[in-house]
Amino acid sequence: MFRKMAMMISLVLVLVSIAACSSGNNGNGNVSNEPGNTASTDKPITKGPSEPAEPPTKLSMIVQNHPAYPLQKDWLVYQELGKNANVELDVSGYQGNWWEAIPLVVASGDMPDLMWMSGPDIIHQFGSEGALVNLLDYMDQMPNLKAWIDDHKEITDALLSYDGKLYMHPAQGAFGDWDGLWLYREDIFKKNNLEMPKTYDEFYDVLVKLKELYPDSYPLYVPDWGALNQIAYSFGTENTYYYNNEAKEWRFGPTEDSYKQALQFLVDAYKAKLIPQEFGNLDSNKRNEMVTTDKSFVVYGYIGHIDTYNNLARAQNPDFKIAQFTPPGGDGHEGVHGTQFLFQEGLTVTTTSKNKEAAFRFIDSLFTEKGREIASWGKEGVTFEKVNGVNQYMADITDTATRATKYGIRTAGVDAWFDNDANLALFNDETKAAYEEASKHIAPASEVAVFTKDEADSIAIKKDAIGKYTSENISKFIIGQRPMSEWDDYVKGLDNLGLNDVLKVYEQAYARSQQ
Repeated sequence: MFRKMAMMISLVLVLVSIAACSSGNNGNGNVSNEPGNTASTDKPITKGPSEPAEPPTKLSMIVQNHPAYPLQKDWLVYQELGKNANVELDVSGYQGNWWEAIPLVVASGDMPDLMWMSGPDIIHQFGSEGALVNLLDYMDQMPNLKAWIDDHKEITDALLSYDGKLYMHPAQGAFGDWDGLWLYREDIFKKNNLEMPKTYDEFYDVLVKLKELYPDSYPLYVPDWGALNQIAYSFGTENTYYYNNEAKEWRFGPTEDSYKQALQFLVDAYKAKLIPQEFGNLDSNKRNEMVTTDKSFVVYGYIGHIDTYNNLARAQNPDFKIAQFTPPGGDGHEGVHGTQFLFQEGLTVTTTSKNKEAAFRFIDSLFTEKGREIASWGKEGVTFEKVNGVNQYMADITDTATRATKYGIRTAGVDAWFDNDANLALFNDETKAAYEEASKHIAPASEVAVFTKDEADSIAIKKDAIGKYTSENISKFIIGQRPMSEWDDYVKGLDNLGLNDVLKVYEQAYARSQQ
């Protein structure tokens, strides 16, 4: 089926040149380029690729070309990983929007040996259509990957198709096991003798007090309705479809009473001007401005924001301090920053590749200790040195941006198995302390339902309609355009859009995966 779109080939050749392009989005990203990391406790895999007995095989590989660190074909990480697997990597980047570029490359039929992809849905689609190799069929050629999979079943299972196939290698560590946390102005709280709230009722009272002390502020920074998800977690629910472990059933969070309570918190906060009145029309620049100028005191962000905000503000205010904000609980639930993060991006082997054996060898080498060290630290003597047996970056690598732009470390396609200590090495003492404390308040990863193509197609239109209806109405509730007295009517509207039909498919798909 992946050849059916052959009429797009001419367009593809303009947008993407597999062999020659050198520039061209998760996460986290989506992938976010801001780290949220956890220390690794993985068992070491010591077996490495055998010594090369013949010249390296040339492998073509196309990856995400992130605007924050434009792809360089001669990055050190490509050279060293290539040597480790006895391959020569010819790397190019998707041109423009990679979500749109990937289908065009697949449709052309002129695919590279290795393709970077992100998210199970797109991988399962092209795998089921015959464009990608099922890696599980070639485990005899990838002993290190097989050993890693045996030790990380929960990560791998989340990538399997409905019929148990694995079209992309699993991954761990590049962005940690969690990728976001609540932050607050510790200096402001201490200055005004404000205690850390334990419940959302106490949190509301603290925000009111901050508004009284700083009338021109919006103490809690909430940009849009999506931020409600981080609040909903602490009420035991989510912004979307999720598996409720207590009830043992799939639910749609924005219909539940617990979600309604989380929503009421924001409704009240907006009315009292405790959150920005430009709700729905804010961006990261506005967020940074408000956080660093005493206009907002609690914000949801990433671990890297601690250094960012503190560095931005301390030139003008030496006492400025952003730190981890222990999340309050709601509706009897323990407060959490979010759920464990599954890093679901990596390399796929195309069925058109004439170098599959070398492609498998390269992927397998990423799951050796040597491959992990290269992907995480680079080359000893160039990017890192060993001090008392511990890896330490050279002086020129002071942050994640330099690490990526100069050497290609932690960029798409090469961060399959990443040493989180490499991320922690770039944190200062304040950030490390925040990381350690925040790690205590992370919920388990959400369960996954994997659909067949027919299942996905059967609910696609209904899910789209439900998503739009939900976002529109939740936003209206928050800014007062729709009264909370109409909550039951709102829920009936979801039922009329086929919500129960969608949930039945989730139940069906999930039950199949548990057999």
